[in-house]
Amino acid sequence: MIKIQNIEEYYDLLKQLKETCGRFITNSYLSVAELERYIKLDRLYCLKQEFGFVFLCDEEKYYRLLYWLKAGSTLSISSSEKPIAVRTIYRENNKREELVSLEEELQRRGFQKEYSAFEMCVPLEAKDNISRQNKVFLRMLQKGKFYIADMRPEDIDKMHVLREDKDFHIYNFPYKTQDEYFHEIANNQYISVFNENDEMCACIYTDILESYVTGDGICVEDKYKGTYGLGAALMCHVLNMALNEQDKRYVSWCETENHNSIKFHNSIGFVNTGKVSDEWILK
Repeated sequence: MIKIQNIEEYYDLLKQLKETCGRFITNSYLSVAELERYIKLDRLYCLKQEFGFVFLCDEEKYYRLLYWLKAGSTLSISSSEKPIAVRTIYRENNKREELVSLEEELQRRGFQKEYSAFEMCVPLEAKDNISRQNKVFLRMLQKGKFYIADMRPEDIDKMHVLREDKDFHIYNFPYKTQDEYFHEIANNQYISVFNENDEMCACIYTDILESYVTGDGICVEDKYKGTYGLGAALMCHVLNMALNEQDKRYVSWCETENHNSIKFHNSIGFVNTGKVSDEWILK
């Protein structure tokens, strides 16, 4: 396993692949800025394959594997000191033959499918409905003496505790430094629910991209689940900000087996985009 030292080294490897292999397949979704971040943190590694490369992003608790492989070639990788996660994304009922072959190879290598999820989106056309629902949930919060506000730096540890919930996979959350959390909080990317004692009870991370807004899973403290609608209120608040303030659609991923979550997402205006992801794990 070779540590990537700079972005030029990364692109030199891809250039070699394109010159020698012709058509290739990849699951890499990282932008140049994201790649440079991993390199700066000394967290991007490369494994040479017979016909291509795999890159491992060190997420502290696991490795995220990104592959660049000649179409039809096999993947050669073995277990490491922590889990390796591979995400494949495709259109529903339209999985390409190369991807089917790759997933069969993952299974032969010991990978197991941890879960599947499908992409859901709230389009701009739903902004009026979201605005109405947001007002309803805000009134419910006020009756319970809760309020929504930006997360504070002192709430970071509480956020980590909430994210250790059994309903979340560790593979949902990438590694971030304390400074990165501080920067994102200063950039108003974490929205929270607080009780009358100013204690954080729920939170969500949001990311404003060029054409849409997305975010990590909603985390709610156990004792408040299913009673005050904190998660629903938080989601409607974020959707209202995305659609009515930023004028952008909101995109989220929902696990196919989480029927309660699917029902909730549908009830507030999410629609299925037809995009599916499978999370494969080598433990």
